[in-house]
Amino acid sequence: MNAPLIQPLYDEVQHGTWSLLYRRQRENLADKAARLYLDALDGMESLTEPTIPRVEVMSAQLEKTTGWGLVIVPGLIPVDDFFSLLARKRFCTSTWVRRRDQLDYLEEPDMFHDTFGHVPPLMDPEFALFMQRFGEVGEALRGNDEAVLALQRLYWFFVEFGFVEERGMPMAFGAGIMSSYGETNHAWDLRSDLRKFTLEGVMSTPFKTTEIQQTYFLIKDIPEVIRELNAWHAGLS
Repeated sequence: MNAPLIQPLYDEVQHGTWSLLYRRQRENLADKAARLYLDALDGMESLTEPTIPRVEVMSAQLEKTTGWGLVIVPGLIPVDDFFSLLARKRFCTSTWVRRRDQLDYLEEPDMFHDTFGHVPPLMDPEFALFMQRFGEVGEALRGNDEAVLALQRLYWFFVEFGFVEERGMPMAFGAGIMSSYGETNHAWDLRSDLRKFTLEGVMSTPFKTTEIQQTYFLIKDIPEVIRELNAWHAGLS
């Protein structure tokens, strides 16, 4: 068995890059991000701004709040492993931090994307429930390539690049929007042209990981997504 991965120590340059990313993005999101996300972010004292946070400290806060935890991974992992972690209420994060010249674009997610973008919503019980159920469904459909692709599209257009409705207004929510200064502003400019969320619509829409998004969906509420996911899964049986 391989030893568990350990978070490294960071130098002053890396801490400075992190702090710049955090401050700039928190300010940028102030009037664009869903309160669901912002309230969770501001309540995560373990997700520190001045220095790169420690994974074990964030994990402990999640565990206390919603029963979730964090697992360090070297980078992108196989989709089956990802489903299994989610089903067990574990989210994976890398620990490498982008260089200063990579502030606005990365091909592969770094720790800022994984933690600043993905971790705060796991403090919310409804979203945490969705993520666990998503993992359970993914595990149950292992080997069904068509169904797994449909789930990947749901993850992309909701968890990574979704908008949610709050007080009748579309607010940015997905981790890919939350963690990217350029993507935030691009998505916000397109908020008047969002597609209404339906599971069928999301699951039939292709996406590309190599270019900025042109299609965004508006989710009315998280329980609706859970209900539709459960109904879809039941229909496959």
